[in-house]
Amino acid sequence: MQPRSMKRMCVMNPGPKASIIIVMRTTIVGLSLIFAFSAFGPAQTPPSIQVSSEEVVFHVRFTDRSGKAISNIRPEEVKIYEEGKEQKLKRLFRSEEPFDVALLLDVSPSTYDIQEGIRERSIEFVSQMPEMNRMLLISFDDRIYIDCDWTGDLQKVMDTIEGLQTNEKSSSTHLYEAISLVAQKKLTRKTPRRAMIVYTDGIDHGSDGFSEKESIEIIEESGIVVYPIQYDSREWYARQGNPDPDHNDPYPDPNDPTDPRNRDPRTGRTRRYPQPGSRNPDPQPPQTSPPTVPGTTPPTIGGIILGPTSERDKSSYKAQMMYNHAKDYLFKLAYVSAGRHFETPSITMLGQAYSKIIDELAHVY
Repeated sequence: MQPRSMKRMCVMNPGPKASIIIVMRTTIVGLSLIFAFSAFGPAQTPPSIQVSSEEVVFHVRFTDRSGKAISNIRPEEVKIYEEGKEQKLKRLFRSEEPFDVALLLDVSPSTYDIQEGIRERSIEFVSQMPEMNRMLLISFDDRIYIDCDWTGDLQKVMDTIEGLQTNEKSSSTHLYEAISLVAQKKLTRKTPRRAMIVYTDGIDHGSDGFSEKESIEIIEESGIVVYPIQYDSREWYARQGNPDPDHNDPYPDPNDPTDPRNRDPRTGRTRRYPQPGSRNPDPQPPQTSPPTVPGTTPPTIGGIILGPTSERDKSSYKAQMMYNHAKDYLFKLAYVSAGRHFETPSITMLGQAYSKIIDELAHVY
């Protein structure tokens, strides 16, 4: 079979009575895999996507401009174009089948200060789930724990969550491994309604056998809808001094111009100290310039302002880099699976994210 190209030019949030136009761009080659993507996601640059399929199945969320889900969409209101040519939509339906929902909770040391809030809001989330759904509870740090295997007894899941504790002695966080193994080994029942909810800071240390790229590819090909909920661990990592003490540090010293990781890959020039708010603004942007003593100027090389100079500021700088990388990874997981990425700077926002997920699960076509 010859490859056929499909182009995704743009996606629009329709008004209540507007037609919905989906124009795609990806490459479809080979046989028998199902491709799922989100029609309405955050305004970030989407990752490139390649899958194999003869039949293309889209998991789509329809929202208005304010992000509120639109229900009762009719097939004639949806148009799909390939290379400028309208394609026939075979079916559009919202399945009434129950969901298989895997809840993955990070219990690595960075959750120590918020563990009570995690338990309380996760229990409340499970209590609001439709009783027809099945749930699986997984926790992970440097190991992966099946705390409660598949069950329709939601009270059992809540009781298990009540007993979860942060593992303060954990030396790593096997996030990529947890996501990949759950997708490959546990969320395998042949049902179109499978979801994975992951509460994590998105920072992986030491996953065995699974890379960041591989975990995204596994989710992309699985047909599982993923909802990553990202907590903010920057302050915790900054307090640790070296954010990655037991592993090779993947983040450069911002004051070392000889480190190739400090150079722009396009120009080869040393990077300037990043300005907050210019890209991917977040609730706790980094300091705009390194601290200086009155009457002095910031350290420079070739006129380029260097990064933070104190050990505390260096730790904060690295923690910010880790957070940004994790945010990008979790966004990609959500994008390729028709899910949604949530940032929760405070534990109170976890409950809000859970409520939105429950609503979205009821409106996935």
